[in-house]
Order: sequence, then C-alpha cells, then structure tokens
Amino acid sequence: MDAFQGSLFAAPAGRYARVALNTPVRREFAYHIPEHAEPVEAGCRVKVSFGRRPIVGVVVAIDDTPPKGVPVERIKDIEVCLDATPLLNKSLLRLSRTIADDAYCSWGQALAAMLPAALRSNRSRRTIPTVELVHELSEKEFETLEIKFPKQAKAVAYLRQARGPMEVREFCNRTGLSKSPLTTLHKKGWVKFDNKAEVIDPFAGRELVRDIPPQLTEAQQNCVATINKSIDAKHHQDFLMYGITGSGKTEVYLHALERCLAQGRGGIVLVPEISLTPQTVARFRARSGDVAVLHSGLTDVERHDQWLAIREGRLRVVIGARSALFAPVPDLGIIIVDEEHESTYKQESTPRYQAREVARERARLESAVCVLGSATPSLESWQAATDSPDMQLLYLRDRVAGGSLPPVKLVDMRTEKAEGGQWLVMSSQLKFGLKKILEKKEQAILFLNQRGFSPAWYCRPCGNTISCETCDVALTYHRWRKKALCHYCLKEESMPQCCPTCGHKVEMIGVGTERVEDSVQRAFPGARILRMDRDTMLRRESYEQALKDFGDCKYDILLGTQMVAKGLDFPKVTLVGVLNADTALHQPDFRSSERCFNLIAQVAGRAGRSLLGGEVIVQTWMPEHPALLAAAKHDYDKFSLVELQERKDFSYPPFGDVLRISFESQHQQRAIAMANEANEALKAVVPGGFGQATEYLGPAPPPIERLRGKYRRQLLLKTNRQQLLLLRPTLYKLAEQQGIVVDPL
Repeated sequence: MDAFQGSLFAAPAGRYARVALNTPVRREFAYHIPEHAEPVEAGCRVKVSFGRRPIVGVVVAIDDTPPKGVPVERIKDIEVCLDATPLLNKSLLRLSRTIADDAYCSWGQALAAMLPAALRSNRSRRTIPTVELVHELSEKEFETLEIKFPKQAKAVAYLRQARGPMEVREFCNRTGLSKSPLTTLHKKGWVKFDNKAEVIDPFAGRELVRDIPPQLTEAQQNCVATINKSIDAKHHQDFLMYGITGSGKTEVYLHALERCLAQGRGGIVLVPEISLTPQTVARFRARSGDVAVLHSGLTDVERHDQWLAIREGRLRVVIGARSALFAPVPDLGIIIVDEEHESTYKQESTPRYQAREVARERARLESAVCVLGSATPSLESWQAATDSPDMQLLYLRDRVAGGSLPPVKLVDMRTEKAEGGQWLVMSSQLKFGLKKILEKKEQAILFLNQRGFSPAWYCRPCGNTISCETCDVALTYHRWRKKALCHYCLKEESMPQCCPTCGHKVEMIGVGTERVEDSVQRAFPGARILRMDRDTMLRRESYEQALKDFGDCKYDILLGTQMVAKGLDFPKVTLVGVLNADTALHQPDFRSSERCFNLIAQVAGRAGRSLLGGEVIVQTWMPEHPALLAAAKHDYDKFSLVELQERKDFSYPPFGDVLRISFESQHQQRAIAMANEANEALKAVVPGGFGQATEYLGPAPPPIERLRGKYRRQLLLKTNRQQLLLLRPTLYKLAEQQGIVVDPL
C-alpha cells in the first residue's frame, strides 16, 4: 500500500471530496461539500456536475483544503450524496486503486467495474422490455421481406430461433440491430412487446433440497485440514489445489466454505463461464443454503438487489463469473477460483484485469484465504506454487469414484477420407464410438469451438477468401439464416457465389457446429442431438434448460462450443469427441500450446465420471505436437516442465511481463503514426533492443488489421518488473489517449 492509499480515509470532517469519475483520465476531481449537506465519506457515491452533464462518481478521500493551485471559486459543490453510509469499504477502495494501476486505466473506471449498472447511473428498472414473434410468416412472406426489408427479416429470423419472448436489449446485442425494425414489425402486428416484471429472487419458486456430505478421501481431508488451519487463524494464504478431473475439488471447496460460514464469515466462488453457474449454484445451495448469484446474464435490477443483499449480510455466499469478485461480502473469509487456468478470467474491456491475480490481492487485503483450483493449473500459478513461498500447493491425484482418467486417442485426420463427396467431419473411430454409446443408451459430448455451418468461402484458382467489407475476417455461413455473417461486426451478406477477385466460383470450406449437427444426424438418424452455441442459446433461460434436459437424458449427444468444454458433470457421458484440436494451436499467442493442452484435458474430464467408464477421441492434423501428446497421456508435469523452460528462454510470463499496446483509427495512416509515436516515446525512457531486458516487437499489423471499419496497429512490449516501473508513467499517458489500449497479457 502506497502513502496515498494510506491517507484515503483521513480527515472525515474535511470540506473537500476527492471524487473518482468513470473517465479515462487518470486523476481525481475536487468537489466542495456544502455545509448543510448529508455527511460524505470515502466509499460513498455522489452526484456531481462534470462539464455540462451530471455524473455519478465515488468519493475516494476527504481533504481539509482545496487542491494546490486551484482557485476555490472554481470548485463546484457536490449536488447530492447518494449513500448514507459508504457503499465500498476500505479494502475494495484500495483494491480498485491497485486494479487501476496494474490495468492502465483510471481509478473511476476501476470503481465502475465494481458496481452494478443501476448503482453506477443511480437508475434502475423494475420491468424488462421483451419482444416475441406472434405472426408466423409463410416462406413467400419471408422471402419478400428479405428482399425489401432485410433488417426486419433478420429480426424475424432471430425471434423464430428464440422460440419465445426475448429481452429487447439481448436481441439488440445478439443481432447488431437497433429497436427500429422491431417497432416496424410491431406496427404490422407481427411481433408484440411486453414488460416483464423483474424477478428479485432468482431462486423464487425453486425448492431448496439439502444434500448429505459424502465421506472425504484421505487426500481431500488433508486439503481441507490445511485450508481450514489458515481460515481459523484468520491469516491470508494463497493455495493452488492441483486435482485431476473428478478428484473432488468442489467437495473441498464446500468444506472450507462451511468452516467460514460457521465462523460468521462469507465467501466468494468464481466460475469461468455463465453456463457453469446453474450446476455450481445447485451444489452450493444444497450445502450452504441461500446463495447470491452475480454474472452478466442477470438484469440490472437483479444484480442490484443481489448486490445489496450481499452488502447487508443477508446472503453470505456469492457465486458467479469475474464480476462476483467485487461483491461487498462483509468479513470475507475465503475466495475460491474454480478452473483458475481459464482465459475467460481475463477481462477484455476496461479495466483489463486478470481475476485470478485480483482474487489473490483482495484475499490479502481482507486477511482471507484464496484457493485456486484446476486440473491444469495456469503456468503462472504453477510456477508460483512450486517456486515461491507466496502460494502453497495441494494435491488431489485420484478420482473420488475410483478408476483412472479415460484413455485419450489421437486420430490423425490426414489418413481419414470423406465419404460421398461430403466434407470430412467425423473420423471412422469417432463414428464407431458414437454408434456404441447409442446402442448402450449412454451419452456423448462433442466439442468444436466454431459456430455456424462453414467458417469460410474459398476460391481455389486464386486462393482468395471472402471477407467482411469492414473487418479483415472471413465470413461464416450460417445455414439457419442462409446468410454469410461476420462474427465481429454482426453484418450479414447474401451467400457469395463468385470470387470478387477473379470471378471463379467459390466453395464453402471448414466445419462449424451446424455442419457437425447435420453430419451426425445423417449418420445416426435416430440420435437426439442438443446443440449449444450462441445461435441456439438466445434466451436467458436457455443455458439452464439445455443442461437440465441433457442431465435428464432427453438427449443422447451434446454438441457445442466452449460452453460444453469445462466443469460439467454428467454420469452417463462415456464418450467425448474433440472434432478439431488444432484450432487453439494456430492462434498467434505465446499461450496457444498451454490452451490446447488445457482444452484437451478439460474436455477429457467430462467422460468416465461414473462406473460406466469412458473414452476420449481427439481429431487432429498435428498428432505429433508435444502439447497433444502430453494431453493424451494426462501428463501435466511433463508438459509444464517443457513449456516453462521455453517461457524462461524467451522471457515470457511468468518470467517477464508482456504488454500489448493497440492503436485504432478510421484512417490507416493515423493508426500507423500513433503506433510509431508511442514506440519512440517508450524507447526514449528505456531504449531496449533484441536480447535485452526490454524488447519492442513492432509496431506491426495485428492478426486482424481492420475491425468494424477501423484500422489497427499493435506494439508488443516485453520487459521485466524493474524496467516496467520506469515505463509506467509513459504507458499511463498513452492509455488516456483515444484509440490507444494498453493491455497486460
């Protein structure tokens, strides 16, 4: 904690408030506290005038005197204090300041990420606008609408796919459309609007069924005893629990959480995906009673009410994705980060923080315990646990149900042949495996991280790929829409027939989840297939209902993207198929091998979680790749040893710091100039060079050079912690500029 943070809470009777506003500028603004105003303290929200507009900010300090050099008459009054008592405690204020410093954003931006939207704006809705298709168009009507009014046709297509009321805000986010086409359709009587009353309690109407804790294995007992020792001492300690899939990590979490609750303390449980929340919540509710849920799938009012219930101590257990980390739990005792290796714990918008590291920092500030759990720990956490006193390593090496991890077969797709001129989707081994599980009335999970029918159109004579007009991205064919879609800007185009470069006919190449569904259905006409991707999970209820139906054995095969690859536990799943393991390896990312290994290991863990056993079939065009070979043998130790040595040789994390500085402009030359100017500014502080402690890679075009009509450049900065401290003032100035993003990787 620096001296500035140490003085945050001084002078409670001062007349001037330092207010952090949600703007990119890295400074706080002074406002005068009127004499007859309600008491104002650090951590309270206030409404102030900023320029000519009212804005809600957070008080971070109280001063007796105005800032030096600022005339008193220029300091505006606080219009109103919105909180009788501080909304954020000292620990959360200090945590937000640390996030701002490490994520290269303003204090106000970091604080805004902690608060629900209703509290950031001081407005909350009590109803949710929804829209539903009420007139089923004939094919002729739809074709006419597609020609004359394509946006209205797109709206109708998505509402058809939703099969029920869809929130208007979610509709706009998914389609890229405004509300205007819906309004026109409403005038025609084809859709209806409604205002659904907010459900304050997300578990209203659901029976709370308590479960009986199972007998712990010896390894689980050792883990629980070690964690509980720190909980009882109210001593901060970080743990990395390395447990293979099915080893009972969740049961350890539950026992540690029960110890905190018995002491009157609270806990936070982070999961990497919204799709995991229903299963996780069910297990924790069965053991701990009522819990709070916080994630992006909640409405503003739901999140607001859950947040206030947590702050008031009515709900002491919080479960959710990244944002749950900032829940105002009184007397926090434990933070659990499940599947801590997941890339989704990295925030990709401002503030760009790593939730795993922020969880450790919050636990330190609150004198709480932080437990990171994974079957494939991140290399950063593994290095910290094996080579540093800051983190203690715990092991769970055996499955609680007995048996071993399922065998993993690597299938070389270079030796497979497609049948009947069809695109190669399933190997002969995968087809045989699916045939067996269908005969035995068991279940299978198929994973492919590519939605749509075909990810590209390709011209064989000239080698050109049909791209989006505003993004340097190949268009994806979605058969349910009979359209080519850009997955970034969401623009739709008619199916291309000819190459715009040479005029020859183009063909669809590659495999998406729609094509897989079609191929599996043709191969096994009687199979009941459930597809889970962004095209089918359009409503808020879709995730939970789909997982419940699969758990109730209403489907034989679960096919999906990232949302089916982790954390799910279905006893009847005896086969897992990875349709293309190479996708992760082809990413321009120093973590690509690690992510590929993690993916195979995590997907493999969905099979054989009961006495039925199981197997995993991994299709690849690169069967000799070290990451795949290690994953097939479930050999994390060997993989981490080799990968960490490579990271060390090239000074990548955890042996160095890497930052990506992105530049974006409507004009290509401006983006290039911004990148060059930033490069020179940084080199003026630390010259750096090849083989030195600081290296500058670029400026250069990123993998996607143009996105949503804007041209982009990037500069990769590799450095060590000492020299990064010298560069930080310059990086902070860059991050304040429009069109520049500083992202720690």
